[in-house]
Amino acid sequence: MQAYRVVWGKCLNRVQSILRRLQAPVVDEVVTKVEKAYTDVLPGLPYPELPVIALHGANSSLVGDIADRLGHARESNSSQGAERPETLQVHLYPAECASVMNMMKGIVTGFADRSSRSKRTTTSLASFDINLLRAWHASLPSHPTLVVILHEFEKLEVKVAQDVFYICSMHVPELPLAFILLMASPQYPSYLHSVYPRSTLALLRVDPVVASSGMIMVKEVLEKTFFDPDFDSDVMLGPAMLEFITEFTTRHIASPDALVNLLQLAFMKHFTHPLSLLAAINSRNQMAQLTEDRLRSSSELRPLVEALQVRILAATTPAPQVRSGSATPSTPRKFNRIARARSEDAGTARGLLDHVLDARAQFHKAVRRIRVAFAVVRIAERVALGEAQANAKSADHAARLDSIGTLSALLRARAGNQIRYVCMAVRKLPLSKLRELLHQLHACLWGLQSAEVRREEEHARVWVVTQLNQLPPEDEGSESQDKEVTVAQTPEAKQMATVVGDWLQTYVEDRIVRFDEHALWDIWYTGNTPFPSELVNPAPRPTVVSALLHPYDFVRAHAELVRATSTDGAVSSQSEDFVQEPELWELPDTSIAFRRYVDAGRMVNVYDWFESFAVVLEAQRRELRRRERANIQRSSSQPNGKQPAQNGRGSRRGSRASARMDVDGDEHRGDGSEGSEEEMDEEEEERWKEEVQARFIRALHELDYMGFVKHTGRKPDHVIRTIYDIPD
Repeated sequence: MQAYRVVWGKCLNRVQSILRRLQAPVVDEVVTKVEKAYTDVLPGLPYPELPVIALHGANSSLVGDIADRLGHARESNSSQGAERPETLQVHLYPAECASVMNMMKGIVTGFADRSSRSKRTTTSLASFDINLLRAWHASLPSHPTLVVILHEFEKLEVKVAQDVFYICSMHVPELPLAFILLMASPQYPSYLHSVYPRSTLALLRVDPVVASSGMIMVKEVLEKTFFDPDFDSDVMLGPAMLEFITEFTTRHIASPDALVNLLQLAFMKHFTHPLSLLAAINSRNQMAQLTEDRLRSSSELRPLVEALQVRILAATTPAPQVRSGSATPSTPRKFNRIARARSEDAGTARGLLDHVLDARAQFHKAVRRIRVAFAVVRIAERVALGEAQANAKSADHAARLDSIGTLSALLRARAGNQIRYVCMAVRKLPLSKLRELLHQLHACLWGLQSAEVRREEEHARVWVVTQLNQLPPEDEGSESQDKEVTVAQTPEAKQMATVVGDWLQTYVEDRIVRFDEHALWDIWYTGNTPFPSELVNPAPRPTVVSALLHPYDFVRAHAELVRATSTDGAVSSQSEDFVQEPELWELPDTSIAFRRYVDAGRMVNVYDWFESFAVVLEAQRRELRRRERANIQRSSSQPNGKQPAQNGRGSRRGSRASARMDVDGDEHRGDGSEGSEEEMDEEEEERWKEEVQARFIRALHELDYMGFVKHTGRKPDHVIRTIYDIPD
């Protein structure tokens, strides 16, 4: 968990910085509209309108940035000469807006009780009266704009929000209120115009704002996080993870919050692998924490050490190449000697950690090389083929390197066709486009932020500079020649373009390799590990049905989890009690009722349902009494009089049955007369019938609460089944 927090924290900071950059224009637009809510007003209106900003597709980080910008308006006033108006804000949620009184109280007290400059005294105005807010606002030396941020606006009661808008609109502009509606619905069709009447919309001045979302945002985050030469992620997502994230955001929701959750689940899945403990270690100083004594003495790290030794030995031992007529007797001994030396080196803790650091350096070097190559070929594609359309969904756009599907194809080393097509287009570039391409490549390679990456790309940068120096000056030729050059290639330009295209193809193809061919690659790379889709698509209906049909399977899974996490072996003795499939009478009451429910037709007669339920409980009662008598006889036959411990579900049912028998009495607890035994049997039978009815009603209510029962008004004694084709 510590390694996961370190690695995921680094990735999360990168993702949040990208989202802030993408959301900066939206934040500026919302803040500007709030600040100009009562200054930039259309003149000649018959009555003042209430400013409302409908923010569609907002996520938590965007709302936080907007709140911070509005909260720091007072600080920016001092630096800008108080040109920007001061703003105060209140956040309201659907739970606080159940009625008009509660919502108005949240608005009034949210502003009036937060300021320390004004002390509230005893007043005749109620806490939900807007006149109290108006008097409080008038008492302030400055007159700030009051911003009300309504979260999850679609969940508010329409009548409540409608009345609050009407009340607030009657006090503007004397009371400068502005509402920001956080809406999950799309801009078209508009939720406001679809649900609220025209009489309410006439009181509002609605400004729709759409937050940055969609596949453009998803592609930008994935590229700048895992394929940017200026950022080195400790864990690289594999093609299976990227394909699932792309499919999920395309088919379901492409919001920033959903993307962050998917990336976090992918990292959590990776860190369930034992060797991922070493993913957060990127230097020898951090490696010093895993000292030789700890690796040797800790029993928890022993499986990790053994797994590393096997993996390193398998990765570093060369396989003997047997060729016909060339094998010598000394060859196997040579390979055995090399393997033995490397095995001894990997056997020590210090040598083991050194191997891990060397493998990490080689892996991340390969990742950096493919990132730089991807950036270079993307520049060549933009220059040779032009900018790709942002929302294009055609086959031509899907085949371009600018598409999001290229990311997984690049990791699978299957992007050769697109790369060769780009290089073929580069070979046909005229002289002006060729000069533009070389200048952009030089700017890209020279502008790398990492000094280590710049040193690795020094040879490519020198080659680009050499080609730039060989180009003729730009001022040669007349304007007509320049126009001719842009249409067709000259022989000199064709020769240089061919050289650049060949170099580009060789440069990119040499760097595109599969990461799973490196030593210990699964420490820093997810590979083809599938995404844990069950965490985002849990399928509640089959799970609930399976739990009702086989409840003890879930109990056994919980017992195994407790046994795995417990330090003592107290739970291990109970694991054998859940192996066999239980009888119907051994199941919980809700499961018994559900088993009878699935055997019925479309219409279920409640009385027949109760009768079948009572038959099972009667069998349960007889079996529990039989086991109780057997336990009593067994305990009385023992010399010390101690009762043996019960095991299995008989102990659970038996404890409840014994408690019931102690209260009700039994045949061996009477005075011996036949009349008293008959009366006790009748009383016990009445109490048993009441218990059966109560247990059936409780099970029926639980099934009704879970949605398995639909009531009908035509037949009060019947209910309708809601699901069919039960998997058993």
